[in-house]
Amino acid sequence: MSDIPDNVVHLFAEEPGDRIKRHMAEDWEKAFLAAGQSLTNPETATSARVAISVMSHFIRGHYEVGHITEEQRDSLLWWLGTGTYAADEIGK
Repeated sequence: MSDIPDNVVHLFAEEPGDRIKRHMAEDWEKAFLAAGQSLTNPETATSARVAISVMSHFIRGHYEVGHITEEQRDSLLWWLGTGTYAADEIGK
């Protein structure tokens, strides 16, 4: 019997590389463009970083109380990290 709860969704089959990180950063920018914003705007990029920081705290809290597994926490934090990467790199 596995220790992994039924609600576990594996986000990555293997450790994502830089190519995937860049692709996901482009996806973040596409999402902002669809909302009429761009991460090339410094105010938008700052807002994204703040929102990502808050979401990261929520994820860590869910892990600490046992609502998600360590693997889920790490995968979600990596995904959010691509948003921070996008906010830092898209405008360059």
